[in-house]
Amino acid sequence: MGGLVGELALSDASLSALLSDIRQALTQYGPVAASPEKSTTGSLTKELLGIEKRYPALLPIGFRPWLVQVQSVAEQRNAVVHAIGRDRCVDCGRSSTFEHKNKPIDRSEHRLRMLISDVDALLAQGIELAGELSDKLNELLLDEARRRARATGDPQFPPQINIAGGWHRCGSCTSNGQAETVIAAPPATAVLPPGTVQRLFGA
Repeated sequence: MGGLVGELALSDASLSALLSDIRQALTQYGPVAASPEKSTTGSLTKELLGIEKRYPALLPIGFRPWLVQVQSVAEQRNAVVHAIGRDRCVDCGRSSTFEHKNKPIDRSEHRLRMLISDVDALLAQGIELAGELSDKLNELLLDEARRRARATGDPQFPPQINIAGGWHRCGSCTSNGQAETVIAAPPATAVLPPGTVQRLFGA
């Protein structure tokens, strides 16, 4: 059972990392002011819900419902991980009944596997939403680059981002038995001032 609790914690850590990457992209490349870094899934979700409320047009459709689900699962995860055994054996350390904040907690194998599946599903959905958010932020960066190019007459090279654009597969999950890491980097982008092409090529 302890192995499943650890697996749940690892799944939650991946979800928390995605939330942190989304937050960083919004504060570094979007209009959101930076604030003290949050570290837990619950605190990051709460902050992102506040950002979504202030900038609803910036975030993808479906982002808020996803965050609400993440918040619910984070609360369930916390209860399971931090539950205390009510009948802990003094010899082997095992318990059959658990509680968290004076409430009984189901820590059965079935419950743990269901919760891990829920976290993994939310992670997959979040990666898709992060891709949509990347497109929105990249468009904002391009708009700003176009404005600067017109104002200065100089070429602009805006950064383009790809939130959660990398992944790792262990040897057990690849076809050749070898681990692989993939980083999907966005293409380099240049914005030229109006008339640049005509001047260069005499068009």
